[in-house]
Amino acid sequence: MKKRQLIPLFLFILFLFGIAHDMRNGFAETTIVYANRGWQRTDIILRGSCTTRWNVDVDDSWSFNPEIFPEGHSAEGLEVPALHSYALPGENIGMLLGRVGGGKIISMGLSGSQYIEPGEGGEYLYLTMNDDLIGLYSNGFKDNVGELMVSIKQTPSDSNDGIGKKE
Repeated sequence: MKKRQLIPLFLFILFLFGIAHDMRNGFAETTIVYANRGWQRTDIILRGSCTTRWNVDVDDSWSFNPEIFPEGHSAEGLEVPALHSYALPGENIGMLLGRVGGGKIISMGLSGSQYIEPGEGGEYLYLTMNDDLIGLYSNGFKDNVGELMVSIKQTPSDSNDGIGKKE
């Protein structure tokens, strides 16, 4: 092979190596979560045996009650425990929540991580605000305003040591 033929081959190999490296170390995906909708399926398929990390910009805000909180609040919600008809009773009202497929619910807030068990892989990630799902105590999602941009990164993990805590 001539030198000119080796250069494109070499560049192609470097390109493939870069893709494989990104797959091993994970890459960030971004999704938008709307305050006025219940559980929203994202395009993110969770990978088993991976650590899923998330981050919401501290300046992003939404509100579960714009009359009382017109300026909104962060993905952490308010330190008021949600009632039984909310997406995650006992957790902060207005907090960003995640759900693995139709199963486990994750308290997310502004940032944190969660180990995804091998059997949970292949499920979509669903996101929502912790609000009254059936409108028992209020208007539920109907009067909510705002949206959050959530960055999600999945990386392979050998174990779940120290994972699952908010950062």
